[in-house]
Amino acid sequence: MIKKIIFHWVSSLCIVYGLVSCASIPNSESGNSFKIRYLDEYVIYNDSIFEGSKIGGLSGIEYHKEQHTYYIVCDDAKNPRFYKASISLEKNKFNKITLDRLIKLKDPNNQFLHKNVADLEAIRTFEKDKFIFTSEGSIKRDYNPAIFITNGAGNYQSKFRLPPYFLTDSTSKNIPRHNGVFEGLVNNINNKGYWAAMELPLKLDGEEPTFDNSGAPIRITHFNVDTNQADFQFTYPLDKLAKDPNEKFGVNGVTALLQLTKNQFLIVERGYAAGYGTQGNTVRIYLTNIQDATNTLDFESLKDKKYQSATKQLLFDFESIRNQLTDQIVDNIEGITFGPILANGNQSLLLISDNNFNPISEQINQLILLELIKTL
Repeated sequence: MIKKIIFHWVSSLCIVYGLVSCASIPNSESGNSFKIRYLDEYVIYNDSIFEGSKIGGLSGIEYHKEQHTYYIVCDDAKNPRFYKASISLEKNKFNKITLDRLIKLKDPNNQFLHKNVADLEAIRTFEKDKFIFTSEGSIKRDYNPAIFITNGAGNYQSKFRLPPYFLTDSTSKNIPRHNGVFEGLVNNINNKGYWAAMELPLKLDGEEPTFDNSGAPIRITHFNVDTNQADFQFTYPLDKLAKDPNEKFGVNGVTALLQLTKNQFLIVERGYAAGYGTQGNTVRIYLTNIQDATNTLDFESLKDKKYQSATKQLLFDFESIRNQLTDQIVDNIEGITFGPILANGNQSLLLISDNNFNPISEQINQLILLELIKTL
């Protein structure tokens, strides 16, 4: 059994061990073939405090290769912030994790924070010494989502222009769902822009997934850094809920993504079904190909439109490693990043969960280390 681990500044550090679980995918589409192997888990104690802030709500993670450091974003809308962290690996295991700096979002010129809700869901580096974030805003309170940029000190600088159907105050008949907007963000591999992924379908695009129905596709949009606005979009088909909720609430949506090649992405789907306690989450990673996907950017609604969605194939299911994780918990995974190259030359992946600031009896701050293996 893997044991819970506390930051070294709270208690002594233990190294966690996990068995290996592998899933592979054949090269049935144009592009490379990959498989993923589980390596390790690390759990941050829920009541850990760093520089006066409670560690929780960790919804995005980014590895800065040149600095060999990590940035982790917190989705506490009342106190928007992110952390600079050090994560060391040894023999394909977590060795030590420390938080080095807390950076609060600031708005010196009152351009953004005073009239927006910064519900931060993803973080990536932007140019030199800058960061780019997604925010879900607060749709039910008429606060728009946003994709915006800060400097290294967290000072707001600018934002991308969003298509009207992502906004609550536009002339578009289509609008996003509350808590269903921009969850995933990743830079284009050609460094020409960023891809932002919705968690759930827009309201007029169709229904949310249920246990019986996969629902409507979600939109994943490319934003050009030269124009600061969208220039391409593809749709991605969500799964049905893997578990039938025993209570009223159930959800399945996209929470994170990475781009592998021009047409291939890793996309994380996270589902939750109420009534199962700590066993309610389902997390899967799909290999997605957009080679034949239609550009749906100009579609105000997807209903009654003819278009081709991206294709997807299951690459890794966290159910295959549940019994190797702390208390068999697959938690609320919301962030993913490429980590350092492993000793065998393969790419590492680090994933992080958002514990929603719940007590440890309900959720945990969970980091997962995976190995991405290119097979062709």
